[in-house]
Amino acid sequence: FACLAIIVLASGVALFMYPVVFSQTAPAHARIMTVGFFGFCVLSILLAVYLIERQAIIRRLRQQIGEERRRSSKVLNQASVDLLETLANFSLFQDQLLMEYRRAAAGKQSLSVLVITTRVDEALSEPSISLSVLGDAAKAISRKLREQDSIYILTHGHFGVILPGVDALAAQRVSARLVEGLTDAAGASNRFSFKVNAISYPEQTSSAHDLELAVTQLLPENSFNKTITRDVLTSK
Repeated sequence: FACLAIIVLASGVALFMYPVVFSQTAPAHARIMTVGFFGFCVLSILLAVYLIERQAIIRRLRQQIGEERRRSSKVLNQASVDLLETLANFSLFQDQLLMEYRRAAAGKQSLSVLVITTRVDEALSEPSISLSVLGDAAKAISRKLREQDSIYILTHGHFGVILPGVDALAAQRVSARLVEGLTDAAGASNRFSFKVNAISYPEQTSSAHDLELAVTQLLPENSFNKTITRDVLTSK
């Protein structure tokens, strides 16, 4: 709009100057006014060309920035999906939980397990997008954990975290940190909702069997992992 206004103003001034310049009767004044008129026209044309060229460059740069942002967004989404695929599954969670329980029982230490249930917004239910969102949630969880803690994907949208040496009170503090990180990852648009549940030994459970059963109770009813594990645990 600024470029168009400058071009219109320059054209208007040139039109108003034209009759004044070419109606001069004195030859000396006529030549000076003519040179000034054509000089003004040339400068106006050069200025208009310069402004148009600048606008074209700005538009091209904006397009490049937009493409870079889209490319960066795709890379970040793919990284989130890759992170989700590298997480250990439910069977490895069971093995690690049993190992940590034996270690805690032998050393008379505490052990806590967190189950994080996430639910992706319906507007982002497309598989590729939802996996990226869940990957962002897993990334937010991982940032809030210690080196000795471990994260697992129990089933779709459900993450498990094993916290060695953490009692019920400390587990609540860890849960609060996870809530902060997941809230930031969800963003203002609430890309996903979540719930964090904590289970501790020996405050809430007395054996590895009870720990694992409590975890499976937090999984959805139609979960394959829950069905298999519940049958195995109830048969013990």
